[in-house]
Amino acid sequence: MINKYFPLSLLSIFIFSCEQEQEHTNEIPQGRYRAAIELQGQEVPFFIEFDGDENNLQAYILNSNERLETDASIKGDSVIMEMNVFDASLRGKFENGKINGEWVKHYVNNYRAPFTANQSDSNPRFSTDGEAEHDFSGRWETYFNLGNGDPRPAVGKFTQEGSSLQGSFALPSGDFRYLEGNVDGNTFYLSTFNGEEAKLFIGELDENGKVTGKYFNGLTGNYSFTATRNEGFELPDKDQEVASETIDFTYPDLDGNDVSLSDYRGKPVLVQIFGSWCPNCMDETKYMGEWYEENKDKVEIVALAFEKKDDFDYAKNRVQKSSERLGANYPFLIAGQEKDLKAAFPQVEGPLYFPSMLYIDSEGRLVDVHTGFNGPSTGELFEEWKKEHDEKVEKLVKR
Repeated sequence: MINKYFPLSLLSIFIFSCEQEQEHTNEIPQGRYRAAIELQGQEVPFFIEFDGDENNLQAYILNSNERLETDASIKGDSVIMEMNVFDASLRGKFENGKINGEWVKHYVNNYRAPFTANQSDSNPRFSTDGEAEHDFSGRWETYFNLGNGDPRPAVGKFTQEGSSLQGSFALPSGDFRYLEGNVDGNTFYLSTFNGEEAKLFIGELDENGKVTGKYFNGLTGNYSFTATRNEGFELPDKDQEVASETIDFTYPDLDGNDVSLSDYRGKPVLVQIFGSWCPNCMDETKYMGEWYEENKDKVEIVALAFEKKDDFDYAKNRVQKSSERLGANYPFLIAGQEKDLKAAFPQVEGPLYFPSMLYIDSEGRLVDVHTGFNGPSTGELFEEWKKEHDEKVEKLVKR
């Protein structure tokens, strides 16, 4: 049986205080650790790899093929890992080769969950008692009941070797990124943690070939899903209908100077809908940063950041860290809060997701919109998007 529960006494959790001075123990974590966050009575496991010394500690979150860098440091007997571009951290007391502490989202009041890590060079993500009785490799037609309307379609694409399983679910709004786990009998267990999100998926295959599962997301997200094998299943077209008309907007850049879309007339512009809190936005921006360096002679990019707080300085700091860390050397404008997105673009019918890409021709006309983003963890879906994106840009340039 899978050990799904992760008992931690809240009284034993180390709460870090920046003001508290502590004597340094000269003991720091090294190598690979199996970590887990306790959420809703379940554990969400992942791996951390440590390297370096107390003056230059390096720590990476490992999910499948992803190696996500953190800003790690030591203070006294505590290990602090600021979560890459996200306003969240793992922090805890390091003692006897173990870390006990908590995961914190700093922009949300009292968003905390117990966290622990133990050195482990060879342990699997999920421990299993039995052999894998089914191979979940392949493509799955999946539907998530997220409690807000009709079930959301998704493509599940997985690769299994023995009891080890990896892959992702891709929805119209974007993918769940790098999922990794194990199979026990006819049940799979998958998890991911990127600093901003902690997710757990449990799916059981019945005798008719249907998977019924549970999806846990953060402190309170508790949903169901079903899946059946279907190698030909495709997501609905994610391009949105637009009223091809001239549009404009004006928002402040990171220095507080107003920038308008009309400032770019005479050259095609890609408008990227972005949030520093959004993992799929991180993936898209990482790709677009490199893409822009190769294509900036023919098209401009302007990113509109919709942040979690109505605070310009807070938004500026989060967005600036994201753009620098992700290598995106194009303008980022502070466009408001997450809730303001739809009202900003009434020309677009249907939902707008984080991220989305708006394709604007040289005369300022909105000619195409692609909502959501399925990134590198989705394999062929990511490759398809790159091809479609390049084709759309070529059409913009020729208009």
